[in-house]
Amino acid sequence: MLKRFVAASAVGGVMIACAALGLATLARFYSLQHPLLLTLLWCMVPAIWGVWAMLTPTTWMPARLPEWGAVLGLVVAIGALFVLNIPMRVTDTYLRIRWRGLGVLLGIVIYYLLWMVVRAVYQRLMPRAEVKTFKTAA
Repeated sequence: MLKRFVAASAVGGVMIACAALGLATLARFYSLQHPLLLTLLWCMVPAIWGVWAMLTPTTWMPARLPEWGAVLGLVVAIGALFVLNIPMRVTDTYLRIRWRGLGVLLGIVIYYLLWMVVRAVYQRLMPRAEVKTFKTAA
């Protein structure tokens, strides 16, 4: 379980560093109303990712980690775009429903790809004897 947490938290931490760089670049072009709100939410990402990895069903380890991450991407994107309305809170601009829906799809794809990295990190943390070969669903 600890290896799951470590793998997901490590990838989440690197993702946050990249996102902070993106936010700094974005701040040059837009007047961000509440950048602190976004950074506070981001600070929780590595811990949330680690807990989410620990909640992964045992039968899904490690072959289906990307699908499990895509579920998290769906939850996060819906929460950020529809429930919390982060674009309105941070940039003070209204984002149409169709763009929010596209954002949800984009969130799912991005999380799927990032959780492929989590799977690779998790497998590298496992001792050679414990690493199981798996086939990806075609």
